[in-house]
Amino acid sequence: MKVDVLINHYLYCSLTKTLKLIEPKPMIKSPKLYLSLCFGLAALVGAWLFYPSGPNLASAALAEYQIEKMTCGSCIGNIETALVGLGGVGSVDINLTSNRGRVTYDPNELDSQSIAEAITAAGYPAKLRLELDPDEYLALQQEQAQLGQEYLARIGDRLLARSDFEGLVTQRSRGAVVSGQNDQLWKIVWQDVLQRELMLSSAEENKVVVQGGEVEARLDELRKRHQGLDDLLVKRYGSIDTFRDRLHEDMIISRNIEDHVYAGITDPGEQKNKLQQWYAELQNNTDVVIFDSRLKTVSQGGGGCGSGGGGCCSS
Repeated sequence: MKVDVLINHYLYCSLTKTLKLIEPKPMIKSPKLYLSLCFGLAALVGAWLFYPSGPNLASAALAEYQIEKMTCGSCIGNIETALVGLGGVGSVDINLTSNRGRVTYDPNELDSQSIAEAITAAGYPAKLRLELDPDEYLALQQEQAQLGQEYLARIGDRLLARSDFEGLVTQRSRGAVVSGQNDQLWKIVWQDVLQRELMLSSAEENKVVVQGGEVEARLDELRKRHQGLDDLLVKRYGSIDTFRDRLHEDMIISRNIEDHVYAGITDPGEQKNKLQQWYAELQNNTDVVIFDSRLKTVSQGGGGCGSGGGGCCSS
């Protein structure tokens, strides 16, 4: 087996076995975007109740960070404590499964970089992942379709950045497809992303955690078996970190399925039935809102909004 094929096999082998058991199911389209807006608002600003002295809602900005070295709830507490002392901080929402943190703040008192520095100084290196200024954040709460310039969709409470999606399209095409000319490729990548994000959303709800050391151990297994693996990974994925992040997510999904879906079930037939039931519920219970007009058209091309899962509320 060629090394590049092995990489993809190793990264997706557990999910491939899983996803083959899942029959595609059309997305359920809500009659009104209003309901999805309510769910999005609750997910993003619910923590404001705990910060009554925070900035006025209409003037708040939002920043999301990728945060390293978090292992437990105490880490979250340490980060929250570090941010309490910053004037202008509103809500703080840290997710241990995705290693991401969302912070609302008054941009007249501090900026996103200062927040990242405070988190990093507390012992948890933070990198800005996305940022919404007050107008954009207000638009997120009032009319999510206005976010189409920066985001393609929202799956549950996970925002899909346009740049991230386009990067996956380029990666899948290996640079051979000119952006904007292959709707079929967009559809394939969207179906993959949707399915993956739905399962990651479930893992987040179950607070599934995979430690960085576990990911490194898995990566080292590959390195021991194949010389020059790092060079190939850089060529295929752009960087070692990109592959490491995807491997981390794969391990989180697999652990969630083993611990919370199979939950001790060993019979293959029972596993299949349980998995189908779980994924069907996941599709039906997760809001999917598509902001981008092209993605709406592409996703509907196979029959049903999104053609693969989620309760799509785009209209």
